[in-house]
Amino acid sequence: MIIAFLERENRFGNGRVYTNGIEGFWNYAKERLMKFHRVSKEKFLYYLKELEFRYNNRDNIEDMVYVTLDRIN
Repeated sequence: MIIAFLERENRFGNGRVYTNGIEGFWNYAKERLMKFHRVSKEKFLYYLKELEFRYNNRDNIEDMVYVTLDRIN
């Protein structure tokens, strides 16, 4: 995962990284994490990585199973 910082006062994107995409992910993650009610500090990273995968593959819901199986093998 690559993290890039943008100065919001000057611009909202640099061609590869956009603040709307980052804010969209955090809104998506917060909404789903609230359903778990409580997430331990030890497992938070695992929940976050799962949400990252789901967010990045949200347009290919049918293919998500195949992508997951390909990564396991």
